[in-house]
Amino acid sequence: MPSTFLGLNTGMSGLGYYQATLNTTAHNISNADVKGYSRQVVNSQASYPIRVNSAYGMMGTGVEMTGIDQQRNVYYDTKYHAATSKYNEYEAVKEQLTQLQTYLNEMQSETGYTKLMAKISSAMQDLASSPADPTYRTQFNQAMKNFTDLIKETSVNYQNTQRDINNEVAIHVDTINSIASQIYTLNQQIMNIETRWGNANDLRDQREVLVDQLSELVNVTVTEVPIMYGYGGDATKSGASRYEVRIGSTVLVDEMECKQLKVAARQEKINQNDIDGLYDVYWEGLNGSLGEEFNFNSANVTGRIKGLLEVRDGNNFDPFSGTIESMTSTTTGEASSVVVSVKPGVSVDKLNLPQDGIITLNCKDYYYEGFEATVDADGLLTSFTFKNVTVPDDEGKRVPAQFDTSLDVGKEALMGERIDCQGIPYYMTQLNEFVRTFSNYMNDLFTSGADANGDAGLDYFTTPDVRGVDRVLTTRDTTTGDIIKPTEIKSSESNYYQITALNWSINESVMANQEKLVVSYKEDIEQHNKEAKGVLEKVIAGLSDRSMYAQGTPTQFLQSITTSQAVDISKFESFSKNMDEVSTVINKQRQSISSVDTNEEAAHLVMYQNGYNLSSKVISILNQVYDKLINQTGI
Repeated sequence: MPSTFLGLNTGMSGLGYYQATLNTTAHNISNADVKGYSRQVVNSQASYPIRVNSAYGMMGTGVEMTGIDQQRNVYYDTKYHAATSKYNEYEAVKEQLTQLQTYLNEMQSETGYTKLMAKISSAMQDLASSPADPTYRTQFNQAMKNFTDLIKETSVNYQNTQRDINNEVAIHVDTINSIASQIYTLNQQIMNIETRWGNANDLRDQREVLVDQLSELVNVTVTEVPIMYGYGGDATKSGASRYEVRIGSTVLVDEMECKQLKVAARQEKINQNDIDGLYDVYWEGLNGSLGEEFNFNSANVTGRIKGLLEVRDGNNFDPFSGTIESMTSTTTGEASSVVVSVKPGVSVDKLNLPQDGIITLNCKDYYYEGFEATVDADGLLTSFTFKNVTVPDDEGKRVPAQFDTSLDVGKEALMGERIDCQGIPYYMTQLNEFVRTFSNYMNDLFTSGADANGDAGLDYFTTPDVRGVDRVLTTRDTTTGDIIKPTEIKSSESNYYQITALNWSINESVMANQEKLVVSYKEDIEQHNKEAKGVLEKVIAGLSDRSMYAQGTPTQFLQSITTSQAVDISKFESFSKNMDEVSTVINKQRQSISSVDTNEEAAHLVMYQNGYNLSSKVISILNQVYDKLINQTGI
């Protein structure tokens, strides 16, 4: 037998339900423009009926609310995070490569290399018309200096970009740490509320916004599973869940811990023209120490940081590598050394090794100080001997390396990592190759003649040594006059490895005294033939010599660099655009579920208001019934 007041209680349940729906709708409308807010709905079901002892069976008792849930789709969130990470990686590469392209200052610029090469050619023609004219000699030197200054300025700008990228990486790592800490705090707050069967939807929205921000920097994997009380078949849900965010295979944050990342400046360089102190990223270890290195070069990692590091460290998948030929462990009075064979050999013009650095031998890192390389008959470097090889001991102090030749000989030697991007190290190597090849070609011509006083010609292109004195790069046999080709080079001695795009310059003696400029051969000077220009004619011909570079003339070599950059920019622009479209489509799909439609909510307001009014009407009518029953019956 139902209670006399069952109808009143039934009406009250409807009144409470519609009051909750109206409040929730108002909350949705208030947050319609809040970033990351997910629409909330009141879940309900018919309350448990009561049995009546009559033919019609069960009688309804009204409605009960089962919770207020967010409208989110985990599948779309996961897809969106993956697409956003990939888009930001491509966008970062495109942005940085576009900046690198502007440094060559090409197109119609008056300071672009095409214009400067044209001015050099014009200055050569003027000098050829009057080889002894000091004005034309000075003009020729100045045109060459302007060109070398452009190459040096470009290289400095490349280094500045590398420095800016390096600083941005450190900022993004701090951002990841900050986001992880905020997610950890929200995890604690949400668990606190939900273990008491509360509603933490708004805090969950804040957490999802943070994960969206995190996915722009690095790809993330989010896992959420219910936390159970008890074990096995007796386990019951606690009302809360375990929320875990991973970067790669490592947990960044969950309800128990919040890991942090750290950046540490390299003590050694990987590439010859790298700036000092490039950052590597590590997981933080105990007591703030460095833990395992975070490998952003992994195929499983995406995001803006990876894109930045690809440009900062990109070597076009072609680092220095070879086979360990022999290893000598330290003995009394001797230092450890390693000999690495390179097949095919590498040209000194393309050599990108730092003088002192780190080399990986059979997957283990070693430090070295200086190297020597043998030169084969074709002028290629085929065997490198790395000197003073050391390893850090347990206290971090470097000690002479001890090798197990039975394990290591014949295995790979590698400098850095293979990074499949034409980044700053790649283009710096290209510029180094340009200045070294051009200098070698031209110096051979200039040193074959004599200056205006009949003295032997000097290297026209060179670079200062540690004392500030220009290096002597070309030596000739005093009897035959033939150039003496080196059979080995040392990283600390004068050779074309020492010239880079950063220090390329014209011989100070020639710049200071135009009479030192070589335009003629010695026999012409001895015969007082002031109009002789045998050397200059060959120099002029060199500017159009297609055999100087594999790409052709000097101008064509530089054009190949800008063309390569344009192709890469176009490629990553296309990748970026595609992923942007993918992430936009996915975001629209998830917004179709979670975003607030104010028109829809307005319609809900009318519908819930009607329901509230009807529930009120039920209570009003039953109030009259009970008044009649209780107060007026029997009067």
